[in-house]
Amino acid sequence: MAGNRSPANGNEAGCQYYYSKLLKKNIYTTLEIEPEFPGGSAAYVRFLNKNLRISVDTLVDVTSLPMPKMKFIVETYGQIIAPCIDGKNDTTQLNALEKDALEFIKKMPKWVPGMCGGKVVAAEVNRPLAICIKWETE
Repeated sequence: MAGNRSPANGNEAGCQYYYSKLLKKNIYTTLEIEPEFPGGSAAYVRFLNKNLRISVDTLVDVTSLPMPKMKFIVETYGQIIAPCIDGKNDTTQLNALEKDALEFIKKMPKWVPGMCGGKVVAAEVNRPLAICIKWETE
């Protein structure tokens, strides 16, 4: 994901983290205050409904495709970096739904960053892309 994790996990103020050699900083995996989509869960759902575009090819196979697991880092200033789906960084390994999910992540605005020990930290977010497809008939 963020490239070359250091094998040791740290613990600061009860928060778990690892050191990313690629980013040259600690990336937190458990926090006192988790990163949040701006406006909270309801705003996230509205953003999802408005911005997730599923290709026609994906709709044909959607019932047989597993739910993609999104993973990305929310930087200390809220920017999303290092997005990947199901741990895959190579887009040639992604199925159609996973590619749509990756494009969705790239459209996201800056998040409210997470906090540990009273300070803003870079944090890893792992979240399934839970979608419900409503078939409309005329």
